[in-house]
Amino acid sequence: MTFFAIRGSRQLTSEEFLAHLALAIRLENVGVLLGAGASKGVGGMVMADVWALLTSEYDEQVQFLRDNKFLPDGEQGNVELLLDRLEIACLDGERVGADLTKLKTARHALRKAVLRAAILDEKLWWDPDQAILHPKLSSHIRLVSRLAGNRQPGQAAPWAFTTNYDLALEWSAEALGLHCVNGFSGTHGRTFRPSSFDLGLRNVQARGEARFGTYNLYLGKLHGSISWTASKSGSVCELPSASVKPLVDQFIASDKPDDWPGFMIFPGASKFIQTTAFVYGEVIRRFTEFLSRPNACLIVNGYGFTDDHINRLVVSALQNPTLQLIIYLPEIDRMGIYGTLAATGGAIRPNEQLKRLLLAQLPQVTVRGFGAGGFFDALANDLPEPAMLDEVSERARQFESLLRQATNIQVSKKTETTDGDEGEPVSAALEAPPGDGFEGVLG
Repeated sequence: MTFFAIRGSRQLTSEEFLAHLALAIRLENVGVLLGAGASKGVGGMVMADVWALLTSEYDEQVQFLRDNKFLPDGEQGNVELLLDRLEIACLDGERVGADLTKLKTARHALRKAVLRAAILDEKLWWDPDQAILHPKLSSHIRLVSRLAGNRQPGQAAPWAFTTNYDLALEWSAEALGLHCVNGFSGTHGRTFRPSSFDLGLRNVQARGEARFGTYNLYLGKLHGSISWTASKSGSVCELPSASVKPLVDQFIASDKPDDWPGFMIFPGASKFIQTTAFVYGEVIRRFTEFLSRPNACLIVNGYGFTDDHINRLVVSALQNPTLQLIIYLPEIDRMGIYGTLAATGGAIRPNEQLKRLLLAQLPQVTVRGFGAGGFFDALANDLPEPAMLDEVSERARQFESLLRQATNIQVSKKTETTDGDEGEPVSAALEAPPGDGFEGVLG
């Protein structure tokens, strides 16, 4: 089997799935939720890659985490959760005056690993204006282009939510000339202002209404960004990539545990005792608000359902009867959910919330897999090109053609009557020929 897709309890053919996807992305509200797997083709790392890096280059720090019960023996924990635990332990250790040298060294190693996963391809940092020519970024550019291009008149710009810290989506939007609305505003000093999510661009020189497209891409970075930094006043700012990269390189090369530039705001329990908590909370609120909108579609790709908070939001959002959820799962054949799907590798244990979601067989949920069919490149290729003529435009064109035919017949009859011929009443000329009536156009 080379193609697999299922909606609810009904398996779909390739043609049926692509038709469903084409209709879904033309709904009133459309967005994507991208995880680490979406950036792997651009040089990013999934959690397994991060742990491979940690165990090969920072094995002493990993063993310290296991010895001190931060990490169970033989397991690969959630790096962000570990960072959160270490941050709380450091704060508590400072309170009692404990020796924090090894604790901070372990935190330093984890931060390095996460930063290295977010760097992607080095060339993108130094030539972001050439991103559109970068072959590794082509799928991201195709995704953003097709999401924006398929927007209908009066519809909101698409949303891109991501748990990734990297700048792949920002570079892709800028390469296409789209305004990336990520909650920050300002030219020289970009600070976080939530009201910017409610704004958009329009062409004041345009006459009439454009048929398709948008000028914006709304971007919600659910776990923060490599380009975010906390200022001395406590506000969160966004730095240009050219300013971020030297700081990242300097930190990775440093052996000083306290040498942290302050960028990349990590979410977690400890964030609620810091002044930057409102940024993470606001982005999550926008995600929740999007899921509650009528006639919405969320496409999930590269996300392993390891964040329980996001999982709960997605599952509870299915109480919205007009929400369509499309999930790309490369490993769906190895989860043991669908008995008719033969596994192509070793069995894996799915997240409990994901398992329940799939077993519910809701008609709102469509799953696409497996293997390469669930990768990010597959999603970018599956999205349809923007239509040159939608159904309403086509019917309007046919209606105009019939009106022109009727007008020509009227003019011809009037001319014959003027010449003294006994013609039929003009009203009879409005009768359309059999098979070409207005019913087929307006019905």
